[in-house]
Amino acid sequence: MGPLEWKPEAVMHRAEFWQIFRDCLAKLPRRVADVFMLREMEGMETAQICDALKVSPNNLWVMLHRARMALRECLEMNWFKEQSPEGSV
Repeated sequence: MGPLEWKPEAVMHRAEFWQIFRDCLAKLPRRVADVFMLREMEGMETAQICDALKVSPNNLWVMLHRARMALRECLEMNWFKEQSPEGSV
């Protein structure tokens, strides 16, 4: 099943969303969360992250994939289902 349809601009300024996002991020293994934050929130390049965390590019991409999938599942369970009349956004 694909991700639920949503409009990021509609939630980017909502404190409740960011609290749930932080809670979901905290459930990830520390290094996986670090990789996600450095890449997606800080905008660091692959080579910079690999150098800083001493991981290979392949390992970086595996960790990013795992982070994205885990965050997607957690947000779908804890944000999207809570925000909709019956589970839709």
